[in-house]
Amino acid sequence: MLLMRSATGMPLVVALLALVACDGNKTPTEKDAAAQNRSYVERPSEDGLTLVEIDLNNDGRPDVYNYYRERAQAARLLVKKEIDLNWDGRIDIISFYDDTGTLIREEMDGDFDGQVDWIDHYQGGRRVMSEVDTEYDGRFDLWKYYEGTRIRRKERDTTGDGRVDYWEYFNDDGEIVKTGRDIDGDGEMDVRDDAEATSEADAEAPPQ
Repeated sequence: MLLMRSATGMPLVVALLALVACDGNKTPTEKDAAAQNRSYVERPSEDGLTLVEIDLNNDGRPDVYNYYRERAQAARLLVKKEIDLNWDGRIDIISFYDDTGTLIREEMDGDFDGQVDWIDHYQGGRRVMSEVDTEYDGRFDLWKYYEGTRIRRKERDTTGDGRVDYWEYFNDDGEIVKTGRDIDGDGEMDVRDDAEATSEADAEAPPQ
């Protein structure tokens, strides 16, 4: 994965996201000045939202697309954000927000090939699960589950058949404490291994 991530699970481009998210609230004077520089365009989107396009490097092509829902009794609400990180004309990050403006899902193209290969799912603003295409072949083969900022479980598809066949469980220190394998391809765990018990047994075993 080429996109860097912070310890809290948020992309390190969060400062950029915060910066451009504020553009939707510019005053008319600021909007006019930005439009003259071809860096800020606001127009209706095809799905009935208000689309704000921002050209960060002034090359004539938008790099950030903010989609807002207009509200009569409150400020406009950001519902989706798209970002072209490397300015190649293709979207690299898509962020989706709920009716409170809280992030609920983020899709990323980590190797800039135009395909999503990492999806983060959020609840209450915290990342709870990630889907990863580790082979960059268009198929997700790794699923990570979190509690707070800690990873608790990983599930892998090692055979490419779309079904999980390997499990890893982690303690508070990020150490693997248990693993499991599906050896007959039915998607169910057949073999379990308690890493802590195995480690203790190895330590107590007499030297060979």
